[in-house]
Amino acid sequence: MDAHAQDIARDLDPFGFMIGHASAIRPLGGKERSPDPRYVFHTPYVEFRPGRVLFTIHFDKLKASFGELRVNINAFIPGSGRDAIFVTSVRLQLGDSSAVARGLSIPFLSVAGATYAAFGYCAEGTDAQAAGISIRAEQLETNDEAGQQPLLPTHFTGIDLQMPTRLVSEDPPCFTDPASQPLTEAQLSEPTFDQWASRLSPRPATPDAQWRLAFIAQVLDRYGMLRAGARGVGWGEESRALAPIFAAAGCEAALTTPPADAATLSIAWNAFACSALDAVPGPDGALPGKLVSLVEQSADQRGFDFLWSIGMAERGHAAGSTVNLLAELMSVLRPGGYAVHLFDLAIGGGAGLPRPEVERLAVMLIARGFSIAQLHFADIGPRASVPFGLIARKD
Repeated sequence: MDAHAQDIARDLDPFGFMIGHASAIRPLGGKERSPDPRYVFHTPYVEFRPGRVLFTIHFDKLKASFGELRVNINAFIPGSGRDAIFVTSVRLQLGDSSAVARGLSIPFLSVAGATYAAFGYCAEGTDAQAAGISIRAEQLETNDEAGQQPLLPTHFTGIDLQMPTRLVSEDPPCFTDPASQPLTEAQLSEPTFDQWASRLSPRPATPDAQWRLAFIAQVLDRYGMLRAGARGVGWGEESRALAPIFAAAGCEAALTTPPADAATLSIAWNAFACSALDAVPGPDGALPGKLVSLVEQSADQRGFDFLWSIGMAERGHAAGSTVNLLAELMSVLRPGGYAVHLFDLAIGGGAGLPRPEVERLAVMLIARGFSIAQLHFADIGPRASVPFGLIARKD
């Protein structure tokens, strides 16, 4: 193993792979015109111990009126005779000064024997200029430190997730037989919706909030996760209203706190703070919590059978790393387990994730080892935004 593989953190030369080539972000890089006009930077390939790695990228005094930077993390196995392998990617709108100021954070899991590099490019050009760029690679955790042995598959099953020939369908969504879909007026009239909504405590006042929580319950029940002994974890304070539903099913479910910075989220396998869904605030107003450690759990208890999130996809979208954030959340999910992610679908300029971003997110999660329930977009109605539920299974 390369001696540098033992380093916890190191600064990488942004132009150390394509030495001398000029960057599309002027006047960075070398003086030689690059044969690829899209090229922005490419670090050398470096090795890490197996575990969690974080690449962070920051520009100094970058100014641009247009252009989208795409950054791929690629893996290369020396001596394999194969080309580099795509691992993950993020995007940055170079004209968005606030996003540029935040920079990019790209977490991923490294494996033994592979080396990794960051490759940045502007597919459609840019007028960006910058005084400099810094790229830092940090080993967040290693397998021996974090106890990241492979999670055992869940033994809870239900209706199989159908693998459609087409990812997107224009058929009207159905609440009783849920796929990845938005709220529609027709679903609010289905008896199954009212059965779940009536069991929420407290029952939210708005149909949107009721649908989000009822949809979580229906998905988990339909796909076999809402069963005695199943363990789950979720994000989204409003989901405390699900407590009586999980309790009646005999599930063990906990709520955890969203990170302050969604762009740098990394699940701490050795300890992350949770609270019971029905937790009652103490005299100081604080909720009693507990630390869940996947390291200390036995192999048959490690991980979760299901998880859900409300609003986390929007946080990832705002930070420019939706797929990385959701994949990180689902790193604690057992193979065969299900996740339900609730967010707002933007329509006609409304807040939330636009449809093309949802479709891209689904494709990228599939590439990361998840199956995605078919996407439905029909019968939304004249709204600026609408709640949407994305269903994923960890393969």
